[in-house]
Amino acid sequence: MTAIAIAAGGGGDAVTAAVIAQKMPDLRIEAIMSYSWDRLIIDPSPGPRSSADFYGLIRHDGFYEVTSTAGLRTGGHSTLPRLTRHIDLPILLMDINAGTTGLSNQIRSAAAAFDAEEIVVVDVGGDIVAAGHEPGLRSPLADSVALAAATMSGLTSHVLVAGVGLDGELPVAEVDTRLTRLDATDIAVLTRSDVRGFEPIWSWHPSEANGLLAAGAAGWRGTVETQRNSTIRIDDATTHVFQLRGTVLANDSLSTLVLTATSLAEIEQVLRSRRGYSDVDVERNRLSGHFAARTPTADVLAEIDQYSKDAAARGIDALTIRRVIELAGATDTPSAETLRELLSRQRPDRFRPPLFTARSLESR
Repeated sequence: MTAIAIAAGGGGDAVTAAVIAQKMPDLRIEAIMSYSWDRLIIDPSPGPRSSADFYGLIRHDGFYEVTSTAGLRTGGHSTLPRLTRHIDLPILLMDINAGTTGLSNQIRSAAAAFDAEEIVVVDVGGDIVAAGHEPGLRSPLADSVALAAATMSGLTSHVLVAGVGLDGELPVAEVDTRLTRLDATDIAVLTRSDVRGFEPIWSWHPSEANGLLAAGAAGWRGTVETQRNSTIRIDDATTHVFQLRGTVLANDSLSTLVLTATSLAEIEQVLRSRRGYSDVDVERNRLSGHFAARTPTADVLAEIDQYSKDAAARGIDALTIRRVIELAGATDTPSAETLRELLSRQRPDRFRPPLFTARSLESR
């Protein structure tokens, strides 16, 4: 019995899906499906991309496969083509232009092509287990639609949750309570050997939650400051992987509201009716207030050094690279890449993607 993995939150979760596929060969994951939904710093177009936005995809019967030479027609970048160079499994595009029902059809088509009988939905952070009313829940669209489509496919579906609390949305205690209520099982602990070979991804990939999970699996422990001044603790519990039944979760989450949606616009409207806004609305608002990117210089490094020193005094052990990029105002791809290169050259003892340590190794 083989399976298709679904990266519930997009490209970062696709990396963790690949790690899990390698660690747990009994799952027999044959391919990974993922949204192309990148941060505005990478792709300044709100919302997930559709197959029509790409060139260079491989068209199959009912779904599209991402290639290393694929790209976006309308500006911006997708991280999926670059991920194909690091992940051995095929990466398939999740397109929700035709809503949950359209994605469900894609899942069925992919399962038929790969002789898969099960769907494994992978989420890092744990916000997928939210009931929908939690005040910390900020971005339920991708998870809710992925889970709903997996359930609608008619295939047996399981949800794997790793890195509880790493996405900075639901508190760890809240996720743990939901996992217990939903009869989740602790099935694995990720270790250094499981993430070996994936390290180069974090030199460029923007996902905080998945990068922090990889850091935790590699043995790093401490308190991290992430984007928008959030604080996350990485400890031994971070690296545990939990499994629960897809149908059980789908029946007790926002997924029930989007089961029959036939367009992205309908999905958005359902979420607006329930929550007052959609995830894509949030990105639209951020884009409207977007400032021009700042070119990193030696002055920026001095500012980061001072900020890091102050953060260390507050008990922060590291900043995410995303947080450093945010602080530096390097808000487009060229300036972010320049900043990464500058940190790599000028602060090599502290530049440990996905982390930038708050203290130099010599000061510890």
